[in-house]
Amino acid sequence: MLVLLLVCLPLCSVVTGQIMTGQPRPVSTRSEKVWRAARFAVGEFNNALSQQPFTYKILNVTSAKVQVVAGVNYIIEVQLGRVCKSSLLQKCHGKSHPKLLCTFTVTEIPWEGKRFVYRRICKP
Repeated sequence: MLVLLLVCLPLCSVVTGQIMTGQPRPVSTRSEKVWRAARFAVGEFNNALSQQPFTYKILNVTSAKVQVVAGVNYIIEVQLGRVCKSSLLQKCHGKSHPKLLCTFTVTEIPWEGKRFVYRRICKP
């Protein structure tokens, strides 16, 4: 009986079309909370590249999901554009400015005042 329940339970949301508790759900890419999480993630991403002559900026938030866990996960797909740091223009003169498509998972625990990037995956 337990095996049947474990097999059928994940299918219930597919059959009924409902999102189960704890499952990520789509949200508007225009949401201020989504953009705040995206700016935070890109800021952390740029901090990790502090020795590079360039930085990245958000070109577009292409998709966003929210997942309620022991806090809130924002799962955000962002298109980034590379720009030269004004203090290091000579080092990146003539280099191409590739774009990246990144998926960030930002976890916020509001009642503890915590926010961190849980996962980051980027590709050209």
